[in-house]
Amino acid sequence: MKKRYKLLIAFLLFLGIGIYIAFNNIAPYAIIKPPRVTIATTPKDVNLNHEEIKINTQDSLTLKGYWIKSQYQQPKGILILLHGIGGCKEHFLELSETLAATGIESILFDGRAHGKSEGEFCTYGYHEKNDVSKIVDLIKTKAPKLKIGIWGNSLGGAIALQALEIDKRIAFGVIESTFTELDQIVFQYKKNFLKGFGIKFLSDFSLRKAGEIANFNPNKVKPIQAVKSILQPVLIAHGSDDNNIPIEFGKQLFENLVSKDKKFINVKGGEHHNLFEKGGAPYKKELLDFINSNLNSTKQNSI
Repeated sequence: MKKRYKLLIAFLLFLGIGIYIAFNNIAPYAIIKPPRVTIATTPKDVNLNHEEIKINTQDSLTLKGYWIKSQYQQPKGILILLHGIGGCKEHFLELSETLAATGIESILFDGRAHGKSEGEFCTYGYHEKNDVSKIVDLIKTKAPKLKIGIWGNSLGGAIALQALEIDKRIAFGVIESTFTELDQIVFQYKKNFLKGFGIKFLSDFSLRKAGEIANFNPNKVKPIQAVKSILQPVLIAHGSDDNNIPIEFGKQLFENLVSKDKKFINVKGGEHHNLFEKGGAPYKKELLDFINSNLNSTKQNSI
């Protein structure tokens, strides 16, 4: 009996040590170090008129991107395109082509810690929202009369909402499939990874450690709070069958968004990465109509 008791104590001890190592030394880096993805295709390969750009961040990182030109001599405006976690600027080439054909320019770039940009850690908008403001500075320097919109997908959507809150030079936003609070989505992803098993305080422990490593405060990454200060027009789209970020997150963001000019699209059958496929031509039309109406609008943002 004593031997079994000692074996149980030893097992629990080793289990506890294993859990501590996992949540203190492995899980934090899984949160802040996304895989770097690069795609060889360039705007030149798809016949897009463009120039390469570099953005210098407040903390001295260099981000790399493209400024995709409109096919018209007088562009209607410009969109800043923000990719998701583990994504890269080239994922937006097809969208940039569509926008250019309708007279809209776009900037697509690798976020910090992604693609060919510098930076070791992703901070989910804590630093990235200021990176967006640096892009706005660039646009205002090179094309001061262009009206600026922002389009963010997943992680990019969370960054876009935080950028819309702090930088009113961004006139409107299109937000796809994003989250409400960083701690909630980290917990959600851990549960998905562990097939439904999750303990919130362990997830929060790893996130706090990640914040210490990457020099940011995870408690400040709350798009649900950002939307309470956003006056600009915003369209939020979410897939009804999104298992990565459930549609309830998108609905909460929409309900708390204070802008009087807002729209929510529930893409029936849409998952996390296939809104265009599931939404088809009607979804694409709704997005382009929203963008064009805001580029053409002369209304001031108001609460």
